[in-house]
Amino acid sequence: MKKYVQLITFTCVLIAVIGLIGGMIRNTAVKATVVKVKPLTVENSVTCTGKVERVAVRSVYPPTAAAVKETYVKVGDKVEAGSPLLNIVSTPVVPDTTSLQETYAALLSGYTTQGEVPAVGDVEEEEEQVLTAPISGEITAVSVSSQGTLEFGKPAVTIASDEGLQVRLSVNESQISEIQVGQKAEITGVGFKNSVYTGTVKSISSEAKQLISATGQETVVEVVVSVDSPGDDIKPGFSAKAKIITEQNDNVLIAPYEAVRAEKDGSEYVYKLEGQRVIKTPIQTSGEYEDGFEVQMGLSNNDKIVVNPDSVSNGARVIPQGEEEHTDD
Repeated sequence: MKKYVQLITFTCVLIAVIGLIGGMIRNTAVKATVVKVKPLTVENSVTCTGKVERVAVRSVYPPTAAAVKETYVKVGDKVEAGSPLLNIVSTPVVPDTTSLQETYAALLSGYTTQGEVPAVGDVEEEEEQVLTAPISGEITAVSVSSQGTLEFGKPAVTIASDEGLQVRLSVNESQISEIQVGQKAEITGVGFKNSVYTGTVKSISSEAKQLISATGQETVVEVVVSVDSPGDDIKPGFSAKAKIITEQNDNVLIAPYEAVRAEKDGSEYVYKLEGQRVIKTPIQTSGEYEDGFEVQMGLSNNDKIVVNPDSVSNGARVIPQGEEEHTDD
């Protein structure tokens, strides 16, 4: 009877010891966040800001100072190319005066990409003429004075074309080398916060310019990005942000930046989960993307690695926390 009591007592003590040891082992396990690596479609991008504008705006100029006999359009009207805009009567002027030549020279020097520059001509008597629309679009300005006259060298009517919208961006000189015509872009803005538009880089300015901002002066280059199928919520004059995709690759095995560590000699490693323990695993990386390093050697699809490696050591038992797959967004 005494032997049975001793046996039972010994068994209970052994169970208690085993439980205590198991509890100690569990208590010494380290909690670690792990991520499962998978091949991703990754990209690099340049983000910059600018303004939404019409693709084309044309201004119509009177050939000389003129009186307006009849106005056929108003702001907001839609017109077709060749549609009548204004019926004007040219005001007689003295030919080839110094004032006329100076006005024409000033107009010519200030003329850039839009509008029709009037030619200098001699007007010896009143002449009636109808100004017509050079392009199809929407009337955005009609510059008729209260006296019903037009000044020479100033636009009479401005037309915004129906060709669509674009975004004129300012790209810092440190990033412009990454931008190329034809690259795709994602366009967002506070004025159209519920929409994300796509677009394409159409042009890159051949000259840089100085831009004054809240942080000081910076050197920028203008880049124009088209807006694909603009909706009613995006309007000319809105501020916009464009994310230009400069590089994109498919099926790239990515390790998050925070999961990779380097030795003093520059060799890189991660802690890979094998069973309940983590093993220090050398890796070889190449490209850097927004999501992390491209891994060329050392890891395979579905391997699990520790995201917070500073909390573990080689061979440590871990309790995985917040396990998730590192996948495309």
